[in-house]
Amino acid sequence: MEKADIIRLKKDINLLRSNLNNINTTKRKKLKEIHEIKSEIRSNLNKVKEFKNKKSLFLNELEELKKQRDFHNKNVHEHISSLKNLNEGKKEIEKKFKIKYNPLAIKEKIDQLETKIQTDVISFDKEKKIMGEIKKLKADFKNSGTLFAIKEKEEKISKNIKEEREKADLFHNNIREILNSNREENKEFKDLFRQLDKLRKVQEEKQKELDEINKNFELIANDLNLKLIEIGKINPSLIENNKKEERKRRDEKILEEKSRLVEEKLKNKGKLTTEDLIIMQGKLKDE
Repeated sequence: MEKADIIRLKKDINLLRSNLNNINTTKRKKLKEIHEIKSEIRSNLNKVKEFKNKKSLFLNELEELKKQRDFHNKNVHEHISSLKNLNEGKKEIEKKFKIKYNPLAIKEKIDQLETKIQTDVISFDKEKKIMGEIKKLKADFKNSGTLFAIKEKEEKISKNIKEEREKADLFHNNIREILNSNREENKEFKDLFRQLDKLRKVQEEKQKELDEINKNFELIANDLNLKLIEIGKINPSLIENNKKEERKRRDEKILEEKSRLVEEKLKNKGKLTTEDLIIMQGKLKDE
């Protein structure tokens, strides 16, 4: 009866150990999956950080471009206001002195009439009439000095308006270009966040699966301990052998986990300790 019980218990123990080994294999696979997901999440978080830094530079550049554009647009409005005031002043002068021609046209008319007197053969009455017209035109020309100065100012301001508008348009076009470029980057940024959300959900699911695996492992391990206690009561020498085997498996498991951590350090270019080097040497020797 004792022998039959031992055979049954050994069979149960071997089956439970086999189950634990299978669960351990599944657990390692699940841990690897979680580690890979975490690595991908870290990579995406680094991309998010880079994007935020880039976004900060973009906003600074955009703010500066807007300042420049607004500065030149303000100058355009100020020049237009000055031009409007000059135009009103010009109208008042034209009305006051009843000037029908601009100063240059008046000067040209005076020169034409003076040349006519000097070169054409005309009667005394006609010459007298032309001289009267010249006298009036010279009076108009004298009074049009202010009007001429206004005209020069108008031309200068009109030129400044054109230049300021061109500068404002240039900065505005630059703003549109970087906004269009940033629109594409914003799309990539949103896609990145969607991917992060998806990865985090997958990580949560994998963690739940791992927790379930650990619970199952614990239940089987407890069952195994009960079987070992039971067989130890029947034959105490067997329990010692089982303990040795358990210690061996536990040490192998610890070494395997340490090896995995060392490999992770190597992958991430981390600094290896003396213990890490010893573990790597032992692994290479076993291989």
